[in-house]
Amino acid sequence: MGTIITINLPNGRQYEIQLVVFDYNGTLAEEGIISPSVRQLLAELAGKVRVAVITADTFGLARSQLQDVPGVELILLDSSMDGTEKARYVQQFSPENTVVIGNGVNDQPMFFIAGLKICVLGPEGASTSVLASANIVVKCPEDAIQLLLNPKRLIATLRK
Repeated sequence: MGTIITINLPNGRQYEIQLVVFDYNGTLAEEGIISPSVRQLLAELAGKVRVAVITADTFGLARSQLQDVPGVELILLDSSMDGTEKARYVQQFSPENTVVIGNGVNDQPMFFIAGLKICVLGPEGASTSVLASANIVVKCPEDAIQLLLNPKRLIATLRK
């Protein structure tokens, strides 16, 4: 696991990303399944920064789908828990140095506190509250991960 991704924006703003937190269903996975390309990109990202996936695991497949992805921390939540558990996890680290990637209402609490927020508008759609609070909206998880692996893409999107 790496330690940091630095993104310098032309306006002087700098992101020093130390942690990337993903929602699972609707963000990384469709009906509980992640694609081989997402699996490969997650492993590549986990070689650069700390990567965590936090999920209530609606389909019960997250553990088996992520078991062979090196460096990815899986945090399984009880289905009765809400998004505050995701925000608590982010809060344990440096929220301003954290990127959160999600699509659902239960991702909103971590979107409130993270330094950079990416909404994935995939086949399951996205909550309007997450969409409104995102810095960036992408069409699929591959695009979200590629933004972090190729920071110049972020510069083009976030520059003022």
